[in-house]
Amino acid sequence: MRRSPLTAAVLALFAPWAHAEGDWLVFGHVAAAASANQAPDSWSQGGVGRYLDDDARLSAHIGINWQPSLEWELMIHARADTDSDGNAQALGLVETYVARNVFLDHGSSLRVRAGQFFLPSSREAIDPLWQSRYQLSLSALNSWIAEEYRPIGVDVAWRNDPESASELEFGLTAFGGNDSSGTLLAWRGFSSHDRLSVLGEVLPLPALPTLDSGFAGQRDDGSKPFGPDLDGRIGYAARIRVGQRERFRLLASLNDNRGDRELHRGEYAWATRFWQFGAEWRWNESWTLAAEHLQGRTGMGTQTGPHVDIDYRTTYALASWQFHPEWRASARWERFAIDDRDGVQEDNSDRGHGPTLSVLYSPSEHWRFGLEWQHLNTHHAASSLIGTETETAGQVVRVEARFLF
Repeated sequence: MRRSPLTAAVLALFAPWAHAEGDWLVFGHVAAAASANQAPDSWSQGGVGRYLDDDARLSAHIGINWQPSLEWELMIHARADTDSDGNAQALGLVETYVARNVFLDHGSSLRVRAGQFFLPSSREAIDPLWQSRYQLSLSALNSWIAEEYRPIGVDVAWRNDPESASELEFGLTAFGGNDSSGTLLAWRGFSSHDRLSVLGEVLPLPALPTLDSGFAGQRDDGSKPFGPDLDGRIGYAARIRVGQRERFRLLASLNDNRGDRELHRGEYAWATRFWQFGAEWRWNESWTLAAEHLQGRTGMGTQTGPHVDIDYRTTYALASWQFHPEWRASARWERFAIDDRDGVQEDNSDRGHGPTLSVLYSPSEHWRFGLEWQHLNTHHAASSLIGTETETAGQVVRVEARFLF
């Protein structure tokens, strides 16, 4: 079988993978969480509510990291969820990649990863296993990343000398397997939670009439964000990060999955392109400020037939105060919007804004307890088509006990 140039290059790069013994690290957490909300039915149940189910759940994340040498690394990240009745909700892989570090002159280095991975953009999910350091939930921006955007491909990053006071990184990514990203934004809107989709998982879509008529070819059980590539077209991402170590960072990235907008095996390859910007400032040992902005557009279908086209944008700003070694209080304010551009199907416009307040208590290195309140004022134009008011505002109180290992 003839290999593509990209495949051949990857195999050549990782052929020397060492079989020698190395450092193994197994880590993760188990969390018991409960929430009570006043909001429309959850998106996880096929509604347009912004939050997860109004009940208790258990979740577990486990990471396995093997470093046979300074040059090589293998990383596996898996998660499992259950509902309040003990029924499994999701079990699978979040990230799996092999990385090689190439050390260059003057202390700089190249880091090459191959597999499925998060790109280093989030200013919230900066703890191991893509967990928020500051709150129980993620912003609408990073909730969407957690749901639908996680490249499957090759990432190359150049970094300057880690001993330098300044920080500089350039990154390029070639990827596939993210062709359906944009589906949830267009047909459901933004949401807020801490749920990371796993490889091959199918997420529910609202029961819109157009999914049974104009887009009857779409699989009827929902949308699969991550799986085999649909259209055979390689997407790309490019990023830059600058800053002063342990003080502040500025980030910018461009992401484009280059979807062909056509139907493939029950899924549309959405043409999704967006810019993302981030900033982080550690004022002192107690205070951290962070913000991100994302904007782009996505669409599917042919212009002469049923199709969807939207513009989307979302911004959040976060302030976190660690007023005691065991206590952290954080506040986030965010805004999001989706503008319908096609005008031929249902109105996919979506709006929302509101605050999130959290308190985290970590009495030891193995335990963390959290309490959070969130209120979003939201409007989703198409919700009337499934028997829900277009004003989808709601609030939620969350509690969580987490054991870390």
